Amino acid sequence: MPWEDIKLNDGRKIPGISFGTSRHSGDTVSTVDEAIHAGFNSLDTAQIYKSENAVGQAIKESGIPRKELWITTKWSGLKNAKESIKDSLNHLGVNHVDLYLIHFPAVAKDDIPGSWAHLEEFKKLGYTKSIGVSNFEISHLKELLHHAKIKPSVNQIPFHPNILAKQEPLIKYLQENEIAIEGYSPLAPLWQDGAGAPVLKAVKSLASKYNVPEERILLAWTRSKGVIPVTSSSTKSRIESFIAAGDLTLSDEDIKSIDKAGYKAFLLTELKKSLINGVKWFTVAGLVTYFAVRRYS
Repeated sequence: MPWEDIKLNDGRKIPGISFGTSRHSGDTVSTVDEAIHAGFNSLDTAQIYKSENAVGQAIKESGIPRKELWITTKWSGLKNAKESIKDSLNHLGVNHVDLYLIHFPAVAKDDIPGSWAHLEEFKKLGYTKSIGVSNFEISHLKELLHHAKIKPSVNQIPFHPNILAKQEPLIKYLQENEIAIEGYSPLAPLWQDGAGAPVLKAVKSLASKYNVPEERILLAWTRSKGVIPVTSSSTKSRIESFIAAGDLTLSDEDIKSIDKAGYKAFLLTELKKSLINGVKWFTVAGLVTYFAVRRYS
């Protein structure tokens, strides 16, 4: 396989790219089946996605042995921890998952150590082989690590060039603590950016240079940052393109060009937010002044 496995801090190896099932149109079962047969051996779902049944059915119908697939699901807080993992295993039709994550810090309800203890128990009971978190920031991770008996193997976070500047400190912290990084929405610039946006412009240029679809450039860039992309599509040709992206290696110059575009995009976004907030402040201030004048005039 072109996408190399990544070694986790618990000694296990996770595939270098994962197929997400959080959102896509069409028949989820057939889409997941296409992903499996295209070469995806890592499937990502969650309690809140309502796609666990479809993933389980696709796995069963694929004929691929369970041991050849990596299944990730998440505790999203719809039920308590024990009910949630049992429901997930039942929906998926398996006796264990490969990776179980706390979907976001709010699931812990201000008790990160207590919530993490449940996952440590699930690992010991064999419900999951590896455990981790999703959408955790540095402050959440520090609290968890201070109390954890088992270190998280993975933190799954949003990651693409437009938010590189924001996520870099978190990426550095995770790498320093040997916690693998999965990045979802790696292709966001393709549907977020308008014509002429810095990142999209850089990606289009490199896609032309290498004569490949734009998504391959972004996936190769994501891998260059030490991040495992979690991506999705309901289109067979794009699913196959995701796998083919494993054969693409960008030069240092290429990577820097996307980084630079990402920093610029982030700066422009922050500037726009500041301007909008400034307008709101002046509008509110103006209204307060207006009504005050009217009241005392």
